[in-house]
Amino acid sequence: MARENKEITIRLDYEGIGADEARPKTVLIAQDDRRREIHRVEFGKENKASLPADVLKKAMRLVVGPAEQEDDPKSDQAANLLIYRRDAFDRLVERGSIQIASGIWKSWLFHLRCVSGRVRVCRRSPWWFRDLANLAVQPQLASDVGRRPMASRAMDDEAGSQLAAATKAPARLAPVASLDHLIAWPFRCFPVCNGRVQVWRRVCCCKPWVVFDPRIPELIRDLEDLVRRIPRDPIPLPEPGPDPIRGEAGDTVLFREGALDEKSLRAAQDLKALRALDPKLIPDYINARPYLLCRSYSCGNPVKVAEGNLGAGGVFNVCWFSANPLLPFGCHEEFAYIVSQPFGPFNLTIYNGVAAGHWYHRGDNPTLTSYSPWAYGCRDNPDGNFVFLDLIGDTGAHELITPDADGATSVANPAYNSGLVFPAPNPAAAEGAALNRNWGGTLKLSFLFSEGMQDVGAKYYRVSIVEADGAGNPTGTRHYYDAGLSWNKAVPDGGGGVDIVPVSLGPTAAGAGADEQNFLYLIPYDTNPTTDWNAGQYHAHINTNDPRWSAPNVRHLIMLELFDENGRRLRPDGTPATGLGGQEATAAFTYRRRFQNTGATANVPFGALTHMFWWDNRDVVGDIVDLRRNGLVYNAECLFFGGTESTTFSVGYRAYHPREQFQLYHRIWWRRGLGSTAGSSGVLQPTLSANVGQPPAAAGGSATNSFADMLRPDLDPTRLRCAFTAFLDVWNKRTDGDDLGFQRAGDTAAFVVEIDA
Repeated sequence: MARENKEITIRLDYEGIGADEARPKTVLIAQDDRRREIHRVEFGKENKASLPADVLKKAMRLVVGPAEQEDDPKSDQAANLLIYRRDAFDRLVERGSIQIASGIWKSWLFHLRCVSGRVRVCRRSPWWFRDLANLAVQPQLASDVGRRPMASRAMDDEAGSQLAAATKAPARLAPVASLDHLIAWPFRCFPVCNGRVQVWRRVCCCKPWVVFDPRIPELIRDLEDLVRRIPRDPIPLPEPGPDPIRGEAGDTVLFREGALDEKSLRAAQDLKALRALDPKLIPDYINARPYLLCRSYSCGNPVKVAEGNLGAGGVFNVCWFSANPLLPFGCHEEFAYIVSQPFGPFNLTIYNGVAAGHWYHRGDNPTLTSYSPWAYGCRDNPDGNFVFLDLIGDTGAHELITPDADGATSVANPAYNSGLVFPAPNPAAAEGAALNRNWGGTLKLSFLFSEGMQDVGAKYYRVSIVEADGAGNPTGTRHYYDAGLSWNKAVPDGGGGVDIVPVSLGPTAAGAGADEQNFLYLIPYDTNPTTDWNAGQYHAHINTNDPRWSAPNVRHLIMLELFDENGRRLRPDGTPATGLGGQEATAAFTYRRRFQNTGATANVPFGALTHMFWWDNRDVVGDIVDLRRNGLVYNAECLFFGGTESTTFSVGYRAYHPREQFQLYHRIWWRRGLGSTAGSSGVLQPTLSANVGQPPAAAGGSATNSFADMLRPDLDPTRLRCAFTAFLDVWNKRTDGDDLGFQRAGDTAAFVVEIDA
């Protein structure tokens, strides 16, 4: 090597390289004492590089590696880089060359590397976010729920009431058994077709955990910190903003820019497991969970390596040229993804797998799920000539218990549960279970209009509501859905961005004179001229509290009609005339009814599509009327009860729904003091679905507990007096198809019990 006044030059010697063999493009990087790059130079055609002598004096580390690096040159764990301390590099300078083994320099030759997957957005209703947070902070309650029969889909034990009290808000009972079931709950998910995906890479050298691993205390401290930051207060509803769930000081907790953070979500249950497990089983528990196995210090810094567009169906296939990594023994590379979508001139992140810790191997083909309220999906309607009711909110129309149509405007004789949702196999099975639920609130109706309906001339649809008589026939005045309705679509802004534009669908009118039809809405097709509709939009929003059709003691019929551009009603070929007003024409299509989750749909051989609904918006009532000692009634504000161990306590109460079958159930339980010791809670009234104390009937009485049952002097002989709280919880079956939790009403009463000495 030759030294010159202000430069030093050093040569690379590649082991075993042929005269005509390709050489990798290689750089020499000088770093200061904080590993910051202060100089970079590329080795030239003669495999030589020169750098200023004063740079070498300042350098604390010298790094040799490929010009396009995937590894972080600041990391000692960089798999395919040669890293030298300055003193070691000085010795190489004296020798004049750096000799590189073939196993290293060949890894610097660029090869095509690719990753693939798909992106989707899943719409979750408010109850889902509440239950997710509830199950995350109450892992012991989640396990209790997991032992309940799925038929009830509710926490109808003491834990459910404790959860309601802990969250300081009207509870939403979880209709699922665990976090895994909740995450997999079958909601509508749509591909994200309009967006870009960034590919990030890191190298991890994770040592398997062993018995009494010294890292366990630190892991427990980290989990404790995560649990403290999960909010206990009511969870904000998802709305446009960075994240639907936030912790203290605005930190995101369960979601990271639209991606679900599994480590935070499961922190409470993991913490409980690590504290309870036999030490010999702890390593197996940690090693089986990738989000616990690799601690942050086991992995290098993430580096962005590529970027690409999302395609049809949300699929991405991103490739880049890179050197094959030479990984140290026991190390591996992982990939994570960040997805953004255009909003006007901006790009907003809708999924950040780097922040949420979602890492995959290169050969994986992951499905990335965004929960961001900003994300928008794309539609892809099927071909064919058919129409059917697909969804009510997030609930599939196959869950609607509707009789078969027996005419364009009517259905067959209704059964006891016709018009309700989530059918029970028989009346007995529905008793006390979260089945045969009544509708309420605003019902968002989504019809599936196949693309072929455009070719048969269907341009408009109309939705109407009318009361049904006991035989399933329409009675009284028919009312038409007439609210303004717009759909959003993605429109290029001409500058490389995308604008989300609302387009009015109606109501409008078509036809002329006596044949004019009103309250019509444009059918939004995916083919020209109305392309690029955002997914997850609805064709009607039926407010069941509207005075025109809010009667709770009758069932209602909702009817769909189709019209051409001239206002003529279209009915399927071979079907009888509807008998409704205006002109009619036949066309080559069918109305269908979705009666099962997957598989065939049923043909409806009539000129309109009619379903039966039964809604009832009335609330349940829960009221503690009095407290009872040995059956004697007391209703003073402050009550102190004395007696013997065998003295009994009970509650006088009312718990009812104006229509008994729409009460899910009620329960009464008590808690002693702070509820912090064994036997400090108990049940006065086991779950009961029947109405109790509905006026004009008198208040009913709960079952009894003895003073000994409540104070438990057998566990603590000194505990002969304590304050108590009684809780009455009453649950309503009502749903709008989105909120699949259960509305709660209830009451509490405080009192003191003492066993006289």
